[in-house]
Amino acid sequence: MRNYLFLLLLTMIIASCGNNKKDEKSETQAPDSVALQYFYGWEATLNDSTGKLEMKKKEGAGPDSISVGAIISYLNRTNTHVQLELVKVSNDTVYVKIPDATYLTQQMGSTGPVLYFSEVVYNLTELAGIKYVNLDFEEGDHASPATLNRDSFNDQ
Repeated sequence: MRNYLFLLLLTMIIASCGNNKKDEKSETQAPDSVALQYFYGWEATLNDSTGKLEMKKKEGAGPDSISVGAIISYLNRTNTHVQLELVKVSNDTVYVKIPDATYLTQQMGSTGPVLYFSEVVYNLTELAGIKYVNLDFEEGDHASPATLNRDSFNDQ
């Protein structure tokens, strides 16, 4: 009986000392990978009373790190009809393109692109040193390419 208890205790100790590969993987993930955790992202809304654009920080599932790639992935998850692709980061500007901007420029009206662009700009300019976002896409009826910053949305 004593041997069985010793064997059971030994088995439990060995089992509890196993390598936790799940933790190891999360530490070695690339910085642009996306895992859900709480994040304060920016959301654009229109004030019902004034009709003006308001930017609000919202808590929700977001990127696991504050990097350009993680924020673009987050924006692409929250806006499935408009997908951003990173071109480059140069000095204080993030350059992105929208390969298929038909929904953005033709189907969102004139207010939709303003709301979308403000969310993109506010979220990407949360990064240290980033002040501008250059958006490249085929111009349409309701939106055209531009380089924007947070001040671009004053008095909207």
